[in-house]
Order: sequence, then structure tokens, then C-alpha cells
Amino acid sequence: MNKPKLLQFSLNSLLVFNEVAKYKSFSKAAQALFISQPAVTKHIKRIELKLGMGLIQKRRGGFSLTDTGKIILKYTQKISAHFMEMENVLGSLQKSHYGLLKIGTTESYCRCLMTKLLSAFQTAFPSIKIALDVGNSEQIETSLLTYHNELALIGVTSRISSRFESHPFSKEELVLVVPPTHPLATSGPVSLKKLEEYPLIIREEGSMTRKILLRAFSNLGIRPSLLIEAGSPEFIKQWVSEGKGVSVIGKMTVEDEEKRGIIKSIPLLEKLYLKVAFIYLKEEHSNPTINAFINFVESQGRKFIKS
Repeated sequence: MNKPKLLQFSLNSLLVFNEVAKYKSFSKAAQALFISQPAVTKHIKRIELKLGMGLIQKRRGGFSLTDTGKIILKYTQKISAHFMEMENVLGSLQKSHYGLLKIGTTESYCRCLMTKLLSAFQTAFPSIKIALDVGNSEQIETSLLTYHNELALIGVTSRISSRFESHPFSKEELVLVVPPTHPLATSGPVSLKKLEEYPLIIREEGSMTRKILLRAFSNLGIRPSLLIEAGSPEFIKQWVSEGKGVSVIGKMTVEDEEKRGIIKSIPLLEKLYLKVAFIYLKEEHSNPTINAFINFVESQGRKFIKS
């Protein structure tokens, strides 16, 4: 029995079949590919003739693949995915050092870190333009998975997705922040247990700071009195400075306000740290603009971290 000569298949025909299977429709596949429906039919027939087996079963009220079609689809999906990855890599290669780098970060790091870091980077690489996106850690992580951003600076955990490459940047201590007139303002390190006595302002869902703090409360059996959830660190600092509650946020986030005397930061007895890292999809490892930025950060970026 002669084996089918698979290498004689037209790559175009295989990709057309993948679209037909994806949309379960010849007409929709034709629209997506910007070709005529008869041309789509011709591509499918070409594969079936070479195989000597059908790929698609058309029945009243339904569309289904034959067993052979299902096997072919398994591989055309991989081919299509590799083509998309290749296009991304080649697109990045074309941009080289003359492109746009889309970076996502949190509001805290946008304000206290990224401004100086990006300014220094663009001085070193004036032909790379930066588009900066701001959200909480969860939102920015999702933006990488949906290809809205290419690189992110966020707080991370050991449970980070296996799809990401991670480059550690810093480790930020979480501190209690209170107004200067607060009873705890003149105390030494404060236990998390003590926070049960005061209304607590906490970050919103999706914040890594929130996750770390709530996990610590849970481990210690602490039930704080939550006053409000806030998406903006600026809102939190404003409310704390007005004496409306206390909060636990990154030390670097409140350094400017503490210097101005409107907020007081206090160390926690139970030390909590937020691991901060640059992350990007592993499939982007050949992206020259990302590599240029990471190399710059590793050589000079850490001097922008306030001590």
C-alpha cells in the first residue's frame, strides 16, 4: 500500500483547511482568508485527493471532521501557531532598535520608578519609543497574555505562569502607613495583629500587595476591620493622611509623602516583601527591543531604586 506523500501537500492548503475547521464553514473561512469560497473548496479537495480520504463530513444541520480530518487538524493548528510566532519574531527583528516597546506596570511603579528608568533608557536608545500602560498586577499580567503589552514590571509570586520569562528587579518591603498624629506613629515595629483595632484601607482585587497581606492575615488568624478597597495608591495615601484609616503598602510608594511629613511609615513585626520583576512571554525571547531593555536594566536600572 502506498503511503500518502504528505510533503507534497501545499502549505497553503493545510492552512486553508485549518481555517475551515476553525470556523466550521467554507464561506467564513473564505472571508477570513480573503479568497473565494470555490478556492477554499479547491484547497480541501487537493488534500483529500492526495490522501485518498475525506476530511469533512457535511450533514444536514451540522459540520464535522472525519477521523482523518481530526488528525490533520491537530497538526495544522501547530503549523498555524508556529507561523504566528514566526511573524511576531520577524516583526520584532524588523523593528530591531527602531520600534515600539509596549510596557505595562502598576500605578505605584509608574510614579516612583518607571519615569526615571524610561527617561534614562530612551536617552541610551532614542530610536525605541515606549508606550506605557498602567493597571494592577493581575491586569498587567493578563495584558501580556493577550499581546496588549510586551513587557511588564509588576509584583510576582512563585506561582507565576509557566508561559512567562521572569527577570528579578527588586524586593520591596511592605510597611504600615498611618497619619503623623496616629497613636502608632511613634511606636516601633507593629504586629499585624494590632491592625484589628483600626479601620484598614486595602488594595483592590488583582493587586499583589493585597494578596500578600490577606495571606498573612489568614495564616495568623487575623480578621481586620476593612474600611474600603481602593484601586489607587494615591487615594489610599490621601485617606491615610486625612486620618480616615491605616494601610499596608510598599515602602517605596510612600517615601515622598513621608519626606513631606504627611504620612508616617512603620515597619511590621511580621516582615512582608513584594518581589518585583520584569516579565514577558517566553515566545518573545528573541524580541530585540525587549532584550535591549532587559540588558539596560540589568546594567544600570537598579540605581533608580531608592534605598
